[in-house]
Amino acid sequence: MNDMHRLPTRKKVVIGAATLLLGDCMDILPTLGKVDAVITDPPFGVGNFVQTTGNIRGEAVEWNEHGPSDEFFRLIKEVSRHRVVWGANYFNCFEGAGGLVWVKNQPMPNMSKAEMASTSWGNKVELINLTWTNYVNTKESAHPCERPVGLYKWCIEQVPKQPQTILDPFMGSGTTGVAAIQLGRKFIGIEREPKYFDIACKRIEQAVTQGQLFAPEQPKQLQEALL
Repeated sequence: MNDMHRLPTRKKVVIGAATLLLGDCMDILPTLGKVDAVITDPPFGVGNFVQTTGNIRGEAVEWNEHGPSDEFFRLIKEVSRHRVVWGANYFNCFEGAGGLVWVKNQPMPNMSKAEMASTSWGNKVELINLTWTNYVNTKESAHPCERPVGLYKWCIEQVPKQPQTILDPFMGSGTTGVAAIQLGRKFIGIEREPKYFDIACKRIEQAVTQGQLFAPEQPKQLQEALL
């Protein structure tokens, strides 16, 4: 990614078991320790198709400014034991023969009927049938690519050995974090856009509050400088 697109200001917000980081994931990923799983849906540009000439196995990759680089895929492999990366058919990032398929039941003829994710384990292809359209679902945020919480809870449950720490380098409106909190897992989220970062903070704070049935007070956001 071009440096001119990176946010110079960073912020760290801790909400219960979630740690949320405002900034560019390419800057932050090298500073993190090992996590159990990366579960993410990298952006490929709204209305812009990203083309690639390579894949996650180390071959050369070319992207426009809306897509992740081969360096990104190298970094997430270094920091995680397992990975689920949605948009695998766009990014050509399959690590093996296995993967996840989400059947969306889209009624519009110009919309994809399913989405595909690469996985870092096994050779099986698992499928979930989960209708997600503007007609039958109410989005919880203004993010253009919001995903259902149920989809990401299912993703977490597919990862071997019940991962306890989940990382999403493209957090967006925080759906992965909400799913992780609802399942009692720790979460680390990175987002570069302040407006979506703020939305994610509110959604995850609500998830933490709902999970603390006997909490004497609302959880407070702890803001710290990220060195």
